[in-house]
Amino acid sequence: FLFLQYNRVLIATVNAYVSPGAIDPQNIVIEPTGEAVVSADPRLIIPKINVDVPVLYDVGYDHASQMKAMESGVAHFAIPGANSHPGEIGNTVLSGHSSNDLFDRGEYKFIFAQLDKLSVGDTIYANYQSKRYAYVITQKEVVKPTEVNKLIYPTTKPVMTLITCTPLGTALNRLLVTAEQVSP
Repeated sequence: FLFLQYNRVLIATVNAYVSPGAIDPQNIVIEPTGEAVVSADPRLIIPKINVDVPVLYDVGYDHASQMKAMESGVAHFAIPGANSHPGEIGNTVLSGHSSNDLFDRGEYKFIFAQLDKLSVGDTIYANYQSKRYAYVITQKEVVKPTEVNKLIYPTTKPVMTLITCTPLGTALNRLLVTAEQVSP
């Protein structure tokens, strides 16, 4: 019973080091300011931690909608005031699991397990409407789950925030990784 209850920590740790995503070889080395031909399928690509995952945009921001969407990738957490899309001025918030129960549905339940390894200056990419957007990480912050207001702030630039639970295997806090668009 205890193993099943606490398998999030054990299984998430193993999966974090095995491979959270199956990155396409064409996405391993990318020139941040270069143009790339991409498919119309929305994706988030984080080469540093081997993540290449589908993104589900315009899902509800309620708990049930987010959980359902995260079974199929990462979910657009479009709360009022932080509901932009890649390339638009404002904050585009994408939410993904860092760990989940071993027996829960979905193949992306450990996709953000290594998100804490990202550093200021690292590059992430979002493919949206057949265009690749490059973002450079500007800050990382750990907040309480109730501090949703940390996602809502005035900006004159396109910004993306990745959000997941932390520490690994718990839902005690949220890790926010914020990046500014640098290309196009």
